[in-house]
Amino acid sequence: MADLVKRIQSRLSRKSISISKQDLTLEIAALGYSPQALEEDEIDTITQLLLDKHQNTELAVSEPEEITAAPSDEHHASTPNSTAITNQQKEQLISVQAQSMGISLSESEITDISQTVSDSFTDFVSAVETINSSIKSYAQTKFDEVEQKIDSSNSNLRDYIDKKTTSLQRKSLEGAITTKEVLEQKSSNLKSFSKSLSAAFKAQ
Repeated sequence: MADLVKRIQSRLSRKSISISKQDLTLEIAALGYSPQALEEDEIDTITQLLLDKHQNTELAVSEPEEITAAPSDEHHASTPNSTAITNQQKEQLISVQAQSMGISLSESEITDISQTVSDSFTDFVSAVETINSSIKSYAQTKFDEVEQKIDSSNSNLRDYIDKKTTSLQRKSLEGAITTKEVLEQKSSNLKSFSKSLSAAFKAQ
């Protein structure tokens, strides 16, 4: 990735467009490409898009620490030693970083996370670290919500099983008592019949 970004930077430089690697990485992400996973066949397209964008503009960086804010229709306040990024750039970086972490986010989730991220950072690394932390926090919250739902579902299932088990035990006990009473009644009737039959034979 670093070599490909450097090649784009060199091509822009040959066209009198000077831009720091940090800002270039942000701009590549804003174009919809992943700075961490650039392909060889994307270089020409990205270079042309940036040339068109900066045709009449030169981003001058006097020192590595002093990063000029990436151009945008949105305006963000930044200090001389910080770089401002737009909402579009934040959302693109969030999408790229989430994919690299194996987390799938919807557009609305990306927007929600971007609203928790600052618009200004000291450097690109700081921006990525902050975004990664925000993604992890968001994912943890979602995992906790799912876990709570599972716990609640398991609890409801246990209660249902306990109630059904108690009901079946009660019915089984009632059935056993009824069977015992029937058998005892039949035994009593049989004894009474035997006595009557014996008395009848004696009378003969």
